[in-house]
Amino acid sequence: MALDGEKVRQLRLAKGISQERLALLCNVNKRTVQRAETGASVALETAAFIAEALSVPALSLRALQQIQTNPEQRAAGEVILVPVNSGRRIVDAIRLSFETKLTFEVEPTRDNVNLLGKIAELLEPMVPNIWADPHDEYNPTYAEVIQKQADVNEILPTLAAIGINVFLGAYTASRQHPRYDMDEGHKYVTDRTPFEPAEIVLVVISDTTASHLVRRPADMVDDIPF
Repeated sequence: MALDGEKVRQLRLAKGISQERLALLCNVNKRTVQRAETGASVALETAAFIAEALSVPALSLRALQQIQTNPEQRAAGEVILVPVNSGRRIVDAIRLSFETKLTFEVEPTRDNVNLLGKIAELLEPMVPNIWADPHDEYNPTYAEVIQKQADVNEILPTLAAIGINVFLGAYTASRQHPRYDMDEGHKYVTDRTPFEPAEIVLVVISDTTASHLVRRPADMVDDIPF
């Protein structure tokens, strides 16, 4: 996938991060970031990680030439989900999101039901609940996070061996962020609660043979303030 190299560079500079730092955030080497900033093609997964690190939709980073020669990929509000083989990325994306939409697009069978149940048990507890009281929120220690990442890493190759992948994508939506009322003991929003940008993560467990998935959420915000 060819990126708009100058846009990648400008977004990186606007965030005040170096090529080395961006490479670290994306789990790639510095040369890959340099190639992306020259407009050279990078893997779909790498493009998605760069977009995630720069807090923009992956679609917005595509090179103009690629968009013009692939009109079917120009749909407004498009979110690309790519297969991810890193437990760290999956776990961190879910637990640091404002909202995660976890979907299983696999027909359960006797051969895969145990694995599907295991990955569900690993991921579901981390899905944020914005209405949870502070004492009920999922706040794992770093040691627990590392263990969760290792557990996910352990099951990913087994899933892949039977043709099942975990696809990951993210977009920005406008949401009212609940406030906690200490007197009443619960969270709330009112008509005057402002709408703010929120990171929405899409996780799809699928047995599709496609290289990536495309979703077009109705609540996607294309213009992200910096």
